[in-house]
Amino acid sequence: MIIHLRTWGDLACFTRPEMKVERVSYPVITPSAARGLLESILYRPQFRWNVRRIAVKKPIRFLAFRRNEVKSRLSPRKPEPLLADEDRTQRNTLALREVEYVIEASLQLTPLAGLPRRKPQDSEDHGEDTPVKYLAMFQRRAEKGQCFAQPCFGCREFPAHFELADEPAMRVETKPNPDTDLGLMLYDVFNIDVSATQLPGKVEKPDPRMTFFKAELKDGIVSVPDWAEMKKQLGGAR
Repeated sequence: MIIHLRTWGDLACFTRPEMKVERVSYPVITPSAARGLLESILYRPQFRWNVRRIAVKKPIRFLAFRRNEVKSRLSPRKPEPLLADEDRTQRNTLALREVEYVIEASLQLTPLAGLPRRKPQDSEDHGEDTPVKYLAMFQRRAEKGQCFAQPCFGCREFPAHFELADEPAMRVETKPNPDTDLGLMLYDVFNIDVSATQLPGKVEKPDPRMTFFKAELKDGIVSVPDWAEMKKQLGGAR
């Protein structure tokens, strides 16, 4: 089951993990960021999103700016006042401007599909766990502009607009960008199989394990390898 989602915004920053403090964006949206955008519209532990292709519809343009940020974080256990004037620092950001993508993705059921739920099903999520049911749920939500959290392009202050699309929307007719070798790009920061098998309500300590793939922009489209190929980097993790 395949879906297409058009998404666009004024600014985006998909930070390269090798950059420690300064935020430097990849030239295009990463598969993990695209998956997070889809999950903000519809997420259930009974399935996971597999990003297949990403169409880059507008020219890749960067924008550099500097922002004031604070170096510390508030603790939810011991909330104390945070004086921004005393904890302020300036950091550079190299972001993307005026971006537009069409994401092609499929959904795959996880081992949690069909198991009893900890919480009663809502009026929308009822019946047998099948790809058809979740695909229809996603289409209804995308058509109405519904989401569980505001989709964003890397940072919360860079909101992403979205609308349901179709397969012809993947075509990049004018070729705004030349064919480019994008080098190694972040695929994900977790072992997706492990995170997809945790029982609802059972929160375990995450085990970040970054995976990368050789990205290439060809005819305006970035093809994303299947997760089965990426598992080889994790030593065949199951």
